[in-house]
Amino acid sequence: MTFEINIKDKSLKFISSLQKHDRARLKEAMLALKEDPVPIKSLDITKLKSEKNKYRIRKGKFRIVYEVIWEQKVILIHRVDFRGNAYK
Repeated sequence: MTFEINIKDKSLKFISSLQKHDRARLKEAMLALKEDPVPIKSLDITKLKSEKNKYRIRKGKFRIVYEVIWEQKVILIHRVDFRGNAYK
């Protein structure tokens, strides 16, 4: 069961501004979502309380906030940012 990953433009811009090793870590985490949209065992993932299908991945000082659209098999990456800015 493979999911399609869509990333919002603002998140792409943030990722492209990072150093190469940080980009690689984030890319690895996002690609893991293709096969298993909620890989709780392999990544530090928590469901966001106020949202139905939104989750966050904690990767060091970065946070990835994403939504799983189960019917369409799509993962929508809403926000990739530093820890302090990701939830604003």
